[in-house]
Amino acid sequence: MDWNKLKSGFLLFIHREWPKRIGILILAFLFCLLVFDQVLMPFLVRLGQESVVPNITGLTQDEAEAILKDKGLNLRVIGEEYDLKKPVGTIISQVPDSSSRVKRGRMIKVVLSKGGEKATVPNLRGMSYRQAEVTLDNRGLKIGNPVYVSVDSLPRDEIIASFPSAGTVVPLGMEIRVLINQEQADTLEIVKVPKFKGENIKEVNSEMEKIGLKLGKVEYKVKNKLLPGTVLKQIPKEGAEVRKGSIVELEVSTTD
Repeated sequence: MDWNKLKSGFLLFIHREWPKRIGILILAFLFCLLVFDQVLMPFLVRLGQESVVPNITGLTQDEAEAILKDKGLNLRVIGEEYDLKKPVGTIISQVPDSSSRVKRGRMIKVVLSKGGEKATVPNLRGMSYRQAEVTLDNRGLKIGNPVYVSVDSLPRDEIIASFPSAGTVVPLGMEIRVLINQEQADTLEIVKVPKFKGENIKEVNSEMEKIGLKLGKVEYKVKNKLLPGTVLKQIPKEGAEVRKGSIVELEVSTTD
């Protein structure tokens, strides 16, 4: 083996290749510094400045502010809405949503509940049961089964009072009971209105005749998924105690 030639070849390799490798190493080192400075450092700094938004729905404003303060966040009320399921003053919704990652100091916007929406009981005195039902429905209220009393000095078969009384502010959707003036119960036979909803109108008519009730006004409503003639609604409602011979109004399905 020619050691002189081997030595000369090695020195030639070092002379030619080593500067290139040094340059590559320097470039790689500079690239790593750039990535660390431009990507990793901002991420690490930002990580220390961020907070995870907690779920504050259902809490009061004071409770939510205390929790957010611990997270380095702030609260801002942007509105109020009616909500039957949320007590007055509790949070209905929040932006950003819970579990979001935001910068510390970020303002969390919330909407507070105003509780259940209210309605005023209208004056039902002098109305028929049907008229009262429509009037209450237009106010977002419901009518309950009537209570029958006898007052000789007042008109028959008309509402003489309601509970709660006219002018009372009540929750939306509340059921209003009414007093209807009729003859003395001991001079009349009282029958209980059965459930007609879901039955065919022909069968209902036959059942009414057997217990002494009369079929009154029938309104038809298109319901293609039901058999024609199916009872959708009845007035008076199931369970109401009425005098024999009283009229029952129905809402019935049709496909026309």
